[in-house]
Amino acid sequence: MLPLDLLEFPPYPVDFVVARPPFAPGRAVPLTAFAALALTALATAAAMGACQGSGGGGAGGSGTGGAGGCPMGPREAMFTITVRAPGGPVPRDTTVHVAWSAAEEPTFVLDDPTTWKTLDEANLVCAVDRAKPPPDTLEALVCELWTAGVTRVEISGRGYEDLEQTLTPVKREGCEDFLPQKVELALVPATDGGVEE
Repeated sequence: MLPLDLLEFPPYPVDFVVARPPFAPGRAVPLTAFAALALTALATAAAMGACQGSGGGGAGGSGTGGAGGCPMGPREAMFTITVRAPGGPVPRDTTVHVAWSAAEEPTFVLDDPTTWKTLDEANLVCAVDRAKPPPDTLEALVCELWTAGVTRVEISGRGYEDLEQTLTPVKREGCEDFLPQKVELALVPATDGGVEE
């Protein structure tokens, strides 16, 4: 059967038959959907054999998490920390300092944009809008730690106790790489003789 574009149409009124170019938007959508479906099928097939250790493969063998799943796909930060302050926004002067076996990272200070680094500059990258001034109210500060191995995190902010946390990477049996972790950290209000600062 000849493609629709190669058929010669009888001289019908213009509003009865409207010819479309080969790559009109109406045709691009089915092609795009088919390409996305094909890529998904290929990714699923590749994921089935991603983890050959105990519990690997099967329904839980793809992606991060799930029974026996190994890390795959785009590289992720070893740790993603979310810092919250109970009952309000994180302090405007919140400071995050990270040290690990390779180095001490440049300290991040929420109200000092000169300390806001990108992944090209440091292994501590916090989610802030570099096009805007420091936020006055931030419900949660999310930072990615692109470290390897045991990582020490120190967080401070006016009105709260200094927080220190040691993060240890974990491996799943049968997987070569460490599993990315998401860590929730809550600041504790500072007290002086039972009276909050």
